[in-house]
Amino acid sequence: MEKLEKASRKWWFFVILLVAQSILPPIVSRNFDPQNVPRMVSVTLGNAVQNNLGNLNILFQSLSLLMLVLLVVFKNKVRTLFNAYVAVSYTAFAFIQNMAVTELYGFSVVTVNFAMFLFVAYVWIRELFNPENNYDFSNFHWKYSWMIVFALFAYLCPFTSNGEMDWNLLHFFTRNTATAFCLTTPLFLTILTLNLPKVNIVTYRITAIIGVIIGLYNMMNFFNPHTVWLGVVHVPLLTISLYSAILSYRVHPNS
Repeated sequence: MEKLEKASRKWWFFVILLVAQSILPPIVSRNFDPQNVPRMVSVTLGNAVQNNLGNLNILFQSLSLLMLVLLVVFKNKVRTLFNAYVAVSYTAFAFIQNMAVTELYGFSVVTVNFAMFLFVAYVWIRELFNPENNYDFSNFHWKYSWMIVFALFAYLCPFTSNGEMDWNLLHFFTRNTATAFCLTTPLFLTILTLNLPKVNIVTYRITAIIGVIIGLYNMMNFFNPHTVWLGVVHVPLLTISLYSAILSYRVHPNS
């Protein structure tokens, strides 16, 4: 991870990430149109497996909540379990959020998202086998309290599918926030921030940087009156990711 930590400080690291956004077009099995990439991406994301989990959402939401409770209560005693959960989650996000089968495009993949999500999964897998994160929360600072509020807002996602506010907490179990990169990443980054500087800086930084990129993409939702609510629930992703990315360059790597 030391090489990746040094690489992530180089200007060309960011150039690679930026160039990847344009040289990795979506993959579709039919009707590929290089002039209509946004449409292909939109159709794929809108019909991804993650949007059609049905009653399985109850299982995934419950498991996610259980993992958070276990971490808060048992802290480092469940470090391996929590790291494994996050690593598996990001791996799953890559597949279930960026692949779809539609009548228009057949089998399709949003390649750039798929690659970035797997990049985040990779650094968490490395953390799993060479753990550096310390989840004792002994260095908690109140200045990070806003992150907790923002992260919980995204995680609870108090909106219906039509964009109407819904603060019924029981409805959390029928939503799909636990299987969404954008709605869980703020929570994972907040957990790491609350344990600074005793965390894996590479894992922290890469998760944050990719979060910034995905967050910026989702700010486009504010330009459509029908999707403003989606922009709102993605504000925590952008703000927490950006703040965490900056912090990751201000603290020394955990030894």
